[in-house]
Amino acid sequence: MTFKSALDIDCGLRYMYDTLDIMSPCGRKMLLQSEMMTTKRELDFHYRRLNEIYDKDCAKIAHKLMCIKDIQTTLDRLASGAVLDDIELFEVKYLAIVSSEVLALLQEQNIVAVGLPHLGNVVEILDPDGVNIPSFYVYDSYSEELREVRKQIKAIQGNGEDLPDEKRQHLAVLLQKNADLELEIREMLSGKLREYAGDLSVALRNLSFLDILIAKAGQMKKLGLCFPVVVEEGETFYNGMFYPAVKDALVAKGKEYMPVDIEFEREPVTIIGANMGGKTVVLKSLALNQLLTQFGFGVAAHDCCVNLVDEVALCIGDDQSVEKGISSFAAEMLAINSVVLKIRKGINILALVDEPARTTNPVEGTALVEGLLDVISEVKGGFILTTHYNIMNDNVKRYRVRGLRNNVMDYTLEVTQSGDVPHEAVAIAESLGIDSQWIECTKKNLNN
Repeated sequence: MTFKSALDIDCGLRYMYDTLDIMSPCGRKMLLQSEMMTTKRELDFHYRRLNEIYDKDCAKIAHKLMCIKDIQTTLDRLASGAVLDDIELFEVKYLAIVSSEVLALLQEQNIVAVGLPHLGNVVEILDPDGVNIPSFYVYDSYSEELREVRKQIKAIQGNGEDLPDEKRQHLAVLLQKNADLELEIREMLSGKLREYAGDLSVALRNLSFLDILIAKAGQMKKLGLCFPVVVEEGETFYNGMFYPAVKDALVAKGKEYMPVDIEFEREPVTIIGANMGGKTVVLKSLALNQLLTQFGFGVAAHDCCVNLVDEVALCIGDDQSVEKGISSFAAEMLAINSVVLKIRKGINILALVDEPARTTNPVEGTALVEGLLDVISEVKGGFILTTHYNIMNDNVKRYRVRGLRNNVMDYTLEVTQSGDVPHEAVAIAESLGIDSQWIECTKKNLNN
């Protein structure tokens, strides 16, 4: 799974991407094309580099990275033997200058997380006068013959007055000579630069990666994210897990966000609670943090330990299709069945299912959920579902949303042995300011 495809999962990853201060287009491109990491080895290596950046002041480096452009097409042309034009030679020169400046800044802070090749020779080739400015021109310094031809052209052109035919013909010859000499110099320069094509590509790639690392570190500090402990077997747990998009929205309104603690391993997990009890946000948080971990981001929790998976499946929302004649229930069943089939094939998957069979009658809905839990045994990644049905299956770990406390919704999860779902619908409706007569009639019906 690429990061770009993961953005389609409705779990808040888009919000994390939008709040990431990547400075360069090639940095964003690299992130979008990056693949989800699935081994402890590669993730540990990634987080070691991120941790090094996290401890450094990289503001000056980030400013330099704003100038990086994606010139891989130019570098590919160079490597293939093409003669670069002035714009392409400028691109190469600029990349070499910026890379050299960033390398110096990295060395100042003893940052070794990202290696950059030495491109001083490239700068010298494209900057024969040693002015070190971000521009390129076929300089007179490359050829005495070119210098002399340009002098003659300038002398003939003079002040721009009309020239006699003889001088006009001579000028045309000189201009052609100038063009021929410039082409020869571009051929020479391209030939000299060709041996550095590989190093230039490495520089472009590593500068883009450095841009991503600095952005991730900044986001961790800004949003209060943590470094995860990564495991390939064992328990996943989150202490103080939160959903950044919701938390930031609440904080902006002067309200407090209530973080959640949760742990699970191989046994299926149910989260029970009334509607509006925060169950869906918990599932989205779990999906988000799994993806954040395996794409090498900071994780939205106080601390955590994350068991790696090969796939994240989030079954949530209404996928009905009028065009295909698929109802909400049918679409839901097909989505969940796809997850079940993957689990049966032994795919290491984190499956998160939001209130399955909620659109059918409660009797059959309860039976379908219990049947689903019966067919799910030990899952490598984890299987977690939310429900407001009373589930009696003994082979699951149960969490209960604490629910309303003093007319305030408490989203804290607590382990429970009971499958009883809190009866809080009326209380929630009342807290929302629903018509009082409607509420009173409802209470009378319940008492009857």
